Amino acid sequence: MGANWIRAMIFVPAIGLALSGCFGAEHPDYSRYEYLYIDGAIQPPYKEFPTGNARADWKCFDQRVDRAFDCTFVRGGWQYYQYIYRPRR
Repeated sequence: MGANWIRAMIFVPAIGLALSGCFGAEHPDYSRYEYLYIDGAIQPPYKEFPTGNARADWKCFDQRVDRAFDCTFVRGGWQYYQYIYRPRR
């Protein structure tokens, strides 16, 4: 009985950690990400969306499908995204 209890004490938290990595980030999380756009408003200090290679750093998060897209391929329609973010530097 004791060995089974020890295995369960190791196995259950390991499964919990593995599953937590499967789900996306909770937004907004200002400690991990910097935001260019949140729910219809560009966030200071930014005034517009970057162009060219600077766009590759940003992710566009669509809450309806719960998925983040690479903003390099986004040509417009920012209003369809809830968050545009990148990892904090």
